Amino acid sequence: MKDYIRQIIRIFTNSSLDKTTREEVHQWLVSPEHADEKEAALHELWIETEGRPSKNMHESLKAVYRKAGVTASQKRQRYYLKFTRYAAAVTLLVLSVSATYFLTKAEYSEIAMVENYTRAGEMLYIDLPDGSKVQTNSGTLLLYPEKFTGNTRTVFLLGEANFKVKPNPEKPFIVRSNTLSVTALGTEFNVAAYSDKNEIVATLLEGKVRVVCGIEGEKYILHPGQQVSYLKNTGASYLTDANVEDVTAWQRGMLVFRSVTVKDMMITLQRKYNITIQYNEARFNNDKYNFRFSEKATIQEVFAVMKEVIGGFEYTVENDVYTIQ
Repeated sequence: MKDYIRQIIRIFTNSSLDKTTREEVHQWLVSPEHADEKEAALHELWIETEGRPSKNMHESLKAVYRKAGVTASQKRQRYYLKFTRYAAAVTLLVLSVSATYFLTKAEYSEIAMVENYTRAGEMLYIDLPDGSKVQTNSGTLLLYPEKFTGNTRTVFLLGEANFKVKPNPEKPFIVRSNTLSVTALGTEFNVAAYSDKNEIVATLLEGKVRVVCGIEGEKYILHPGQQVSYLKNTGASYLTDANVEDVTAWQRGMLVFRSVTVKDMMITLQRKYNITIQYNEARFNNDKYNFRFSEKATIQEVFAVMKEVIGGFEYTVENDVYTIQ
């Protein structure tokens, strides 16, 4: 869970959020749920960015810490004060906003953030507070407020999900993932944004959406049947026509691989079947393959087909660990 929380915090700190959404995420950060994981994730991010800020930034942080020692209410939990020192520091570093929000705000929003994690081998169906519907794939974390109260309906996604958005032109629906955001008024779309994959893909099924990619903020307007792919390692993005049947196959329990490396296939199989696969990645180079499996296919059946196609593909099983020779 810590890895998911770290990625959510990265999305938060690298995004331009409206005031209400920012306050809701602040409230989630300082809530007791997963407190240790949140603190560890924030500490790691602080260590990563510690060498970058200017002298003035460090002076600002010192002032925040001094203020924390003076104004912290006795009614606040000890965890809250300890944790918010990291939260304030990271927020000030990355967002360049006043971190004293965490330490001096006397009244906090009562709107909690809901965490929905879909375990490996499972799918979930989620009804959002506005009536929008979401189907999440295996190994997916979706974070959203109990109630949408601001000018937007913002959710945070790590993994893959299909969104059927209830129309509301006055309150755009925004999905934020690592280095990509999708904005819709009323539509259906799919976002695949797993943290362990280099490519993030947004596909429009119905309606119209705007997609913003990466640090440069390259923008695309999608029409039904189009998709935007963003490569995290290079920052490149491109618009293509999508095979909608393939994109939505996971919703029907199917497995579809189109020009996919062995590495990415193994990542997907581990998530879908909730298993551990050990293999030598270098053996398979970057060769890419195409496969299609029905919703009833077992992992043994999947491997049997792969064995016929991929040269030298042999495997053993011991204690639920699959080792590819």
